[in-house]
Amino acid sequence: MLFKVFIVVSLLIFSSIATAYYPTYVSGTNHLVEISKKKSGAWNSIVVINNTSVGKPIHDETKGILKSINKELFDSIESAARKGINGISWMSFRELKYVTLDGPLQTKLITQSNGVITAEVGGFSLRSEVKFELSLFTLYGKVRTSELRFAADYDVITGRVYNLRDIGNTRVDIDVDGNGIINSLVAEGIEVLEGIFFPTFIQDVVDDGVNGLVNDEYYIAGLESVIPTGKWMVAGVDLGVKIKEMISGVSAEKYVSIGISEKNHRYYTGWSYRTYYMNQVELDISGNYKVEYGNTPIYSTGSWINPCAGPGGAGSGCYEP
Repeated sequence: MLFKVFIVVSLLIFSSIATAYYPTYVSGTNHLVEISKKKSGAWNSIVVINNTSVGKPIHDETKGILKSINKELFDSIESAARKGINGISWMSFRELKYVTLDGPLQTKLITQSNGVITAEVGGFSLRSEVKFELSLFTLYGKVRTSELRFAADYDVITGRVYNLRDIGNTRVDIDVDGNGIINSLVAEGIEVLEGIFFPTFIQDVVDDGVNGLVNDEYYIAGLESVIPTGKWMVAGVDLGVKIKEMISGVSAEKYVSIGISEKNHRYYTGWSYRTYYMNQVELDISGNYKVEYGNTPIYSTGSWINPCAGPGGAGSGCYEP
């Protein structure tokens, strides 16, 4: 009998060890800001700052900007798709599944010799999916653009970019999945979506998306507000002040280029899934100075009792910047 008890206990211990889970979780983040200067045709790092008080505001600002842009794009596309599809008697709009901005949102401000500031916006494409009904059948229309590139005007006073003009010959590809529905219905669905998602429509929704963001200002003005003064001192030069001066009024025949992007990392906490947001910002001032920001997760390994597990786990190891 004692031998049987020993066997049972041993099996239970072995089973517990075999199923023990040592989770990797995000316990913090590095907010890295690097300032470089070009010398002899190459970028040389002159300041590296890994400081939450400097980097976190840039992270939060970038996250808020991209969220605002995506919401503007979603609302514009949803409204147009609903109106266009419901405008046909035998079709019904059901849902806009998603709108995704792929790639970095890049803007380059260029001051011409006559003092006029122009902008180029590009580096990204759009993906979207629309659910609708046609003759009682459910269809899904997937829309994808080529890489978008626009020219625009820039208002130094308000920080707004407006009057976008397509200079990249935008192409819109549409695919309708009817799950075996007859080809004529699928072709009809494609024709309707083509009538909605034409290139000038894409230009209009991007124009709306980047025109009315944070406090009705374009994101260049937003980022300007989080660049610190009195912290980035190099050889007696306050780079924060220098960057602000460059952004608010670029010298003749000079430029400021800004790119922002975000990637989401989904990780398991032992209790549920959470999302960690990684974004990047790069600011290039006329090829002379470059400021780069990026955040990276700090990974830790918990005991088999996950420090992230259970209600309220976010306060004990599950970190989301």
